Amino acid sequence: MKENEKEYYKAISLQIVADECRRSFFYFLKTFWNVIIAEKPVYNWHIPYICKELQDLSKYIINRQKKPYDLIINIPPGTTKSTIVTIMFPAWLWTQDPTLRVITNSYSSDLSIEHSVKSRDIILSEKYLRLFPNIILRRDKSAKSSYENTVTGARYTTSTGGTITGKHAHLIINDDPLNPEQAASEAEREMANEHTKTLTSRKVDKSNTPTITIMQRLHEMDVTGYILSKEGKRIKHICLPAELSDNVKPTELKKNYTDGLLDPVRLSREILDEQKTYLGSLDYAGQYEQCPVAPEGNIVKNEWFQYITPADFSRLHGKEPVHFFVDTAFKEEEKKRKSGEAKNDPTGIIGTCRIGNNMYITCATSVYMKFPDLVRFIPTFAKSNGYTSGSSIRIEPKANGISVVHQLKESTELNVCEIKSDLIAESKETRLTGESPKVECGRVILVVGAWNDAFVGQVCGFPNKPHDEYVDLLSYSSDYHLRDKKPINLARLAKMAH
Repeated sequence: MKENEKEYYKAISLQIVADECRRSFFYFLKTFWNVIIAEKPVYNWHIPYICKELQDLSKYIINRQKKPYDLIINIPPGTTKSTIVTIMFPAWLWTQDPTLRVITNSYSSDLSIEHSVKSRDIILSEKYLRLFPNIILRRDKSAKSSYENTVTGARYTTSTGGTITGKHAHLIINDDPLNPEQAASEAEREMANEHTKTLTSRKVDKSNTPTITIMQRLHEMDVTGYILSKEGKRIKHICLPAELSDNVKPTELKKNYTDGLLDPVRLSREILDEQKTYLGSLDYAGQYEQCPVAPEGNIVKNEWFQYITPADFSRLHGKEPVHFFVDTAFKEEEKKRKSGEAKNDPTGIIGTCRIGNNMYITCATSVYMKFPDLVRFIPTFAKSNGYTSGSSIRIEPKANGISVVHQLKESTELNVCEIKSDLIAESKETRLTGESPKVECGRVILVVGAWNDAFVGQVCGFPNKPHDEYVDLLSYSSDYHLRDKKPINLARLAKMAH
């Protein structure tokens, strides 16, 4: 074959590969895998699935059309998520439209830059240059953290808490905005959520620019929880836990699990068992099961609670008085609460009764109310849930709780007082740890009602739930009704729990 014929067929072959790369993001990923990863690829089903989801969304980005949704992908560590979304996808988008600008974010600047550099390595590779010779990086703007091409396309990076002033993009990629250590801190979580909000202002066109969030779940109010609480209806949520469960979203993906596993090679039973031992149930539930509350609960377990029907309780109740415990909080502006910016807990109220050696919780509610409304609500709730002449309303003596006590004493004839307990001086964890044996041995019994799930979910989810008013109320009421003859060594119990 003549030399010019070889060059001709070589050019044709390159054109075929280039066209196929443009046509399929998954094909592009397979083509450029060995440019940045030395290990032999294992293309589990979730990889082409995520590639297709990104490619479907890219059509709106490329055509500058109104975005159909923002995308959240929750998936365990070690599943090639950053390679797919943060490294490969921006490089592939330039093969579709080299004028696109992308902002990527991660929890640390080092990680953000690492992703950016690997993406740049693909763009500067001999293979990429041969297949897409029209995509050329500007020499004067080709740093590790940001770079531009010769037709105004750009890749900018930032990290949680960092700045991205003056930059706007056609796509925002938020890849692991929190790490597990940061997620344990409320301040760090709030910073990540605020940074996520800031990123939404860095869009060329807010109606057209989608945000892709890809992360492992770390807390109920991590960035995923924050976004879903604000914009749940405008989100496409893909959730792929390591083990088959009801957390899989969309549910039809359950059929792709092999022997109950998302990825039997990367995340085998042996590997998952090792991670369970290493991380503990709480962290494993978030990072691998994408459920940031361990199913069996934390300090208090779900199965510890006993239940009784209202009819059976009514027969058992007799004349034992119901005592109400209240943890007060005042309502912030309605707009702030709905947007997720309110920092306070709602006011929580539970009704309790001791019969024999057990405590029965008869009712529970939580409400956001201003002071005048709350003062009117508490007596109404108590009277409609069994308040009698032998009952009391016991209120946690925080600053606003003291005010509620004084106002109710002045405006009603109800038996209202401050909660008197040594537990008040302790931390929430110590309170619940000290009282948890009473729940575990079956001495706390819930009267069946619509409030049960919210109550049990919050108590068993603590300390990984956004609110904790029921945690305090359970601790105070248990201490009041079921106090042991010998004082509980709270410090020792807390130490044992940790």
